[in-house]
Amino acid sequence: MRMNYELKSSIKRNSISMPFKVVMIVLIVLIILHFLLPNLITNILMTFIKPLWSFNKDTTVSVVMLLPETQNALIAELKKENLELKKILNRRDSDNLVLSYVLKKPPFTAYDSYIIDVGDKDGISIGDKVYASGNILIGTVAEVNMNSSKVNLFSSYGNKFDILIGNNDIEAQAIGNGGGSFTTIIPRDLKVSEGDIILIPDITNSVFGTVGKIIIDPARAFSTVFFSQPINIYEQKWVLVSINKK
Repeated sequence: MRMNYELKSSIKRNSISMPFKVVMIVLIVLIILHFLLPNLITNILMTFIKPLWSFNKDTTVSVVMLLPETQNALIAELKKENLELKKILNRRDSDNLVLSYVLKKPPFTAYDSYIIDVGDKDGISIGDKVYASGNILIGTVAEVNMNSSKVNLFSSYGNKFDILIGNNDIEAQAIGNGGGSFTTIIPRDLKVSEGDIILIPDITNSVFGTVGKIIIDPARAFSTVFFSQPINIYEQKWVLVSINKK
């Protein structure tokens, strides 16, 4: 029994010390090589690291090569926005026009409406007229908060308002169909053609829309006229609010 115990103890000590001995031997060898051949270890490491470095370098180059495309896209977008702002700011010929950024727009708002970043603190009030592209009337302010306002666009579904059509200023009532489109019903014998200009009676210095499709029903005494505004309500970033001076 004693011999077995001593044998087990010896094996256990050897099994524990062996890994330690191996580590010490490796460290000693590395230290000796470092002093005798200082470049050897560096060369070995570079052999493994260089392919990885080359891969990263190639990847970086690819990313850099894509940067001009990104820059061009950004420049094009900035130019577009700059032209839009110039068109809008040219309309600011009086101190009752407030420039506003569109925070939310269709399809992320209910019906045809905007949320803009001006409100009561900027002198905005319910009923103020709102313009896009400088002089295109698109709606009126419906709700006002301290720092923002809600704009109901004329194209909101079911919205009704008076218009003038063509050179003869034909009076009619337009109805919003949503999505920036409108319809109006007029007597069939009135001469209206595609492309005719549409105005709102109290804003005669700007184009509200143009006549598109005209449907004539021989069985009825009326024609249905479809028209839209010369802007895309989904793409507007800036608007002007004509505030009422108090």
